[in-house]
Amino acid sequence: MDKWLSHNNIVKIIALVISIILWAMVHIDSGTTVVTTPDLKPRVIDNVNIQVTGFDSDNYVLYNLDPDKVRLEVKGRKTDLTTNFSNYRVKLNLKDVGPGTFTLPLSTELPPGVQLVSMTPSIVNVTIEPKQTKDLPVTIITKGTPEKGFEVGTPLTSTEVVKVTLPESEIDDLQKVQGIIDITGLNDSLKGKAVKLAAYDKQGEIMKNAEISPDSVDVDVPLNKTYKSIPLEVRQTGQLPAGYVLAGVDTDLKGVVVYGSKEAMEKITSYPITVDLNNYKGNLETKYTLDLTPPAGFEKIEPSSVQVTIKVEPASQKVIDNIPITLLNLGSNLTARFIQPSDKKLSLTVLGTKEQLNGLNAKDVTLEADMSKFGAGIHSVPLKVTLPHYVKLAESEEPLEIEVELTDKDSHPATTDPESPPPHNNNGEGSDHGSTAEGNGDSSGGTDSNNVGNNTDSNSGG
Repeated sequence: MDKWLSHNNIVKIIALVISIILWAMVHIDSGTTVVTTPDLKPRVIDNVNIQVTGFDSDNYVLYNLDPDKVRLEVKGRKTDLTTNFSNYRVKLNLKDVGPGTFTLPLSTELPPGVQLVSMTPSIVNVTIEPKQTKDLPVTIITKGTPEKGFEVGTPLTSTEVVKVTLPESEIDDLQKVQGIIDITGLNDSLKGKAVKLAAYDKQGEIMKNAEISPDSVDVDVPLNKTYKSIPLEVRQTGQLPAGYVLAGVDTDLKGVVVYGSKEAMEKITSYPITVDLNNYKGNLETKYTLDLTPPAGFEKIEPSSVQVTIKVEPASQKVIDNIPITLLNLGSNLTARFIQPSDKKLSLTVLGTKEQLNGLNAKDVTLEADMSKFGAGIHSVPLKVTLPHYVKLAESEEPLEIEVELTDKDSHPATTDPESPPPHNNNGEGSDHGSTAEGNGDSSGGTDSNNVGNNTDSNSGG
């Protein structure tokens, strides 16, 4: 042992071991832990939103919050300073705060281990107003235009009235609740289209603080056609030279398309064109162009012209016998007796083309007398003649009329001096009825001299 201790290196090693043991004993016995002060890092977070808590939003409106964002300066260990800024919260407690303008302090919630250095600002100004609610009707307007040939009807909404809630200071400026729907290029009706609503003030500006319930409505937008295809209705005016009759009128169109309102289209069934027979130039066929204009209440017609062909032939003549006469509108208390013709039938001479007259007989002609203006007595009554298309009456100097005696069913037949003229009826009308336009076959009485009483389809042009 003495030999070891006399060795210098051995002594040094023993001294080191003893020193370590003594140091450990001192620290273990004292129970004291040495803590190293951590290195705290600073951080600045801008534009942190202020979260409002405890506010009675059912009865009040937070009309003003100034400012609504703050700047935070914090510090902490790097591991505690999270990059998730949603963990840094700034709150404003408005519990039990009623109407008025206030300056209130803000509070913070920070991640664990993070310390607040400063908050700028640390107070905010708030204005709180009571809410008021008003009922308003919903208005839907359209923007854009539908496809050509269509027009928009009145939009219909699923809810006609909505509730609008505003701050008390704004409610009197509320003007309307409106939704806008785009119909650009629309070619079919819309059903159940959801439309967002907005409240507008009296200056036409959107009221951003308005709460609308419901805030959207379902809208139906009817779309109506503004055009209609209708057939041509060919009419005639003017005179052909003597010895000629109309064989037919042809057009290069059978119908036209008119553009107008729904109401106008409901009333129109055909488009009349008038063919002027004075345009006849001496040939068997005469062609000319007739300009077409929109009917009253319509905006447009397509096409804008039609080509007309007038076909003419030398007149042929035929006598049609035993045409029966029909009395119309005879009073229920009257009885009629034919004086002339006594057999209730007449013969007529008619003009037309050979083809038109071939096979024509009494069944193709109608003779009618309107008795609505006549009372008891003897009367000369003009006749209305209805002939097939393009067939007309031959000119005659004698009026086309009949002589009829009307008798009250409750009285005896009247007796008349055969030498005296027929008496006037109760309306002051007498034998001068024979000079009426109907009796002469004039067009003003319904029997145009070139197309007497035509009632066949005038669109066929013959």
